[in-house]
Amino acid sequence: MKFVQTLLAFALASAAGSAAAVGPSYLGNLAGNTVSIGNNFMPGATINDVYSFDIMPLSAVAGTAVSIELNLPSFPGAEFSISNFKIEFRDSLNNLIAQDTPTAPNDYTLDLNALLPAAMGYQFVVSGNVTGTLGGSYGGALAAAPVPEAETETYAMMLAGLGLVGFMVSRRRSSAAV
Repeated sequence: MKFVQTLLAFALASAAGSAAAVGPSYLGNLAGNTVSIGNNFMPGATINDVYSFDIMPLSAVAGTAVSIELNLPSFPGAEFSISNFKIEFRDSLNNLIAQDTPTAPNDYTLDLNALLPAAMGYQFVVSGNVTGTLGGSYGGALAAAPVPEAETETYAMMLAGLGLVGFMVSRRRSSAAV
């Protein structure tokens, strides 16, 4: 009975989590926004989810995907599992920008950070093979934070600092010569 309750609780949590997350689609302009993503799969499915987005004007993008691994000791094999799990950023020409894959058998969290210039047609791709006897599931987030431009005051302070360092070096040289 406890097993059935656990399984029903997990199924309910998966359904609730996927209702709040966006499935593979065009996400629009991601600049300054965070979008929850996720999907559930039947056993034996191949995953190749593509989330397309634009970034205008300038942004840094971070993407995270978490595979849910559920292995109940009452049954052989993992009930929810994804093998060959991978996430990627691609540009509008489908060129690979960055990717992350698991580094250990129990590595279920993948994340990417990439500085992407203002452009249209970027893709966040989640892929893998569902190996769980009951299916597979992942969830995550895509976020884009604007990259701040350097202000005029920043350059002025940097030049003033370099000038002070140069003055101190020349002063030490002249005192060492005396």
